[in-house]
Amino acid sequence: MSRLNEKDLELLHTGQTIDLASAQDAYLGGEFTTNSNDYIQVLIYDTNNNFIESGIADPSDYSYDNDIGVKLNTGTILRKMGYDRGRYVVKYNFLRKAAGSYETILVDSQGNRWFGEYHTMPGGTIMTGRAHSDTAKVLFLKEYKYFIHEISPSRKEVRLAPQPIEDDRYLNDFYYAQKQVKKITLPNLLSFSADSDALKPDSTTLQAEGNFPIIKQMVGGFVSIDNAFIERYIEPPGSSQGSGTTPTNEVESNVIQAKFIISDDSAAEYVQGDRSMSRIYDRFVGLEDSGYPADDSGIKSETRNLRGIYKLAYSIFDPPVYKQKDPSKNPTLSIKSVSSKPNVSTTYTWEITGYDWGKNTDWKKLSAHSSGHDGDVSIESPTPEQNSLLKVTEDSTNGSEVRVKIWSKNFHMGVKLTIEPKDGQPSTIHLPACIVTW
Repeated sequence: MSRLNEKDLELLHTGQTIDLASAQDAYLGGEFTTNSNDYIQVLIYDTNNNFIESGIADPSDYSYDNDIGVKLNTGTILRKMGYDRGRYVVKYNFLRKAAGSYETILVDSQGNRWFGEYHTMPGGTIMTGRAHSDTAKVLFLKEYKYFIHEISPSRKEVRLAPQPIEDDRYLNDFYYAQKQVKKITLPNLLSFSADSDALKPDSTTLQAEGNFPIIKQMVGGFVSIDNAFIERYIEPPGSSQGSGTTPTNEVESNVIQAKFIISDDSAAEYVQGDRSMSRIYDRFVGLEDSGYPADDSGIKSETRNLRGIYKLAYSIFDPPVYKQKDPSKNPTLSIKSVSSKPNVSTTYTWEITGYDWGKNTDWKKLSAHSSGHDGDVSIESPTPEQNSLLKVTEDSTNGSEVRVKIWSKNFHMGVKLTIEPKDGQPSTIHLPACIVTW
């Protein structure tokens, strides 16, 4: 017998059946009593079919039998509900919690669910804490349900709305109640399992680290593994300077790595050195931006001062060298990004660093040359920041290039490039002493 009237039953009844044991319907959660969200609602009527009371059967009072299905101890259920004698009509609804439940919960004045201790005042007010105190806060009893906001004129659609309950499970269940597909992100790593390492490449058995539950609703779904089989990143063709090939343009890749070259030095007098700066790049790529190598290889103890370190530029890094002996002739270089990154809008930040060998045979930081100031170097384009003339930032989808003019000799100039693609992680490369003037 249905509790629905004939008209509503006609609208809702499809005549279709569902096999909860099948893989096709496994997303519903498996057979009844095998799912922790299953429960049985008890409806008690008198012998004239007048409704008296409803309740929830204790799980210990029913069991599943392969031959007869769900077996209920009706006598025990009635006695637990307070009916020791008499004649009653008992009906059962076999239900599964998909969103909300028959339970009641406690929330504070902000709607946050309360899981701690509580006590009840003489007037019935529920408050936090085991016993009353001045710091106790008032709690409110809420049904762990959603309410019907609106029913369509055809009575075929219903709009539900949540109550002001701030609880992740309550809100997530409400969100996924309207979804046909639920996406679950595993918090731990997945790996392929096999009896030996040699068999792992052909394994189809996935094992999750930790104790993440694989529930029956997942049967028939699919698993998507990001970065599967990746042990390390190999730079795209043309991006590795050690291979003898130097890229002349940016490389589209999911690997984000800042990189630059001297793209044009026709307005400078080239002397010697590697214009691609491949050796110094290979030395500094992947290191923290300290300005110097993170390890001691190639740097002897007697060369720990600035002059010694910059001397190493010639023996280790083979930097490009340009003449600047004539003050009226200023070498001008174009430095271009040849970074690897996704083909998206990117923020490029260029910075000029380095030191100049001063008149008093001492090192000093490079200074910006500008109108009224006789400095060492100037950024000609794009326009540098007003508060830092040796730094420039631009957003671009077509790469980036800076034009630098040199005003001083006997200096070692460094270049720092930071790229930050949209929705990607930034990457920085800083090559100190990568350009030298005589």
